[in-house]
Amino acid sequence: MAKDRMVELLQEHFELNLYEARAYVALVAFGVLTPAELASVSEVPAPRTYDVLRSLEKKGFAISQPGKVNKYRPVHPTNILEKFIEEWQERIKDELEAKRKAKEELIELMTPLIETEIPKYGVERVWVVRGIRNSTLKTKEMLEAVEKEILLADDGFIAINLENDLVKAVENGVSLKIVVTNAVLQRLQTSKLMALYREGKIELKAVDKMELPMLICDEEVFFALEDLAARYFNYETQIWIKDHRVVKLFKGKFNEYWEKAKKA
Repeated sequence: MAKDRMVELLQEHFELNLYEARAYVALVAFGVLTPAELASVSEVPAPRTYDVLRSLEKKGFAISQPGKVNKYRPVHPTNILEKFIEEWQERIKDELEAKRKAKEELIELMTPLIETEIPKYGVERVWVVRGIRNSTLKTKEMLEAVEKEILLADDGFIAINLENDLVKAVENGVSLKIVVTNAVLQRLQTSKLMALYREGKIELKAVDKMELPMLICDEEVFFALEDLAARYFNYETQIWIKDHRVVKLFKGKFNEYWEKAKKA
């Protein structure tokens, strides 16, 4: 119903709770209502109507008319919704600026800790990473740190979603060889990666399918464990290993794909 959708939109985008949204829709529909009348024409419980109407007034969605029994009328939707958006934009600007300042301060405070922790990081050779967000962060970290070579066997995520990171690495002088599935290749036709390939700056081939997608950056390899259910819920388990012997094994598998693949 249209009424339910209006209530849903007010809750989702304009910071009204369920009863406030129902009350505002009723006010717009009936024009002027007392608390008792609101209870009779809406799904707001009678004991809550006074508090709900006062809250709407405080938030700017209603105006009260004092009297023996207070009456309330709605502020026109065009006016209050536009005003809400303008105030929200200003609030977001302030919040973004506060977060930027907090980030700068945290980096400044944490820099000494990072510097003293470098030897510890050097010892770590294996990480288990779960979830698409964490996997993306780890992948971006690898692409930012790579110095010489990237080998990518991709069946649908990295080449499409981290295209800019790959391009930046190439611009920094890193060599890039990519094997993608034919399905991914179709989605790359208008991409920056395809433009680099046509200019001869990267190597690109395609295969029908691949059993083991992987990302190799110098002496690091990142790959996913096979788990279709986890992939469906974006909670796929991925393994990062920094070991030249393991990387050599994965390079062998990558070369198998490369030999079977066809030029894009």
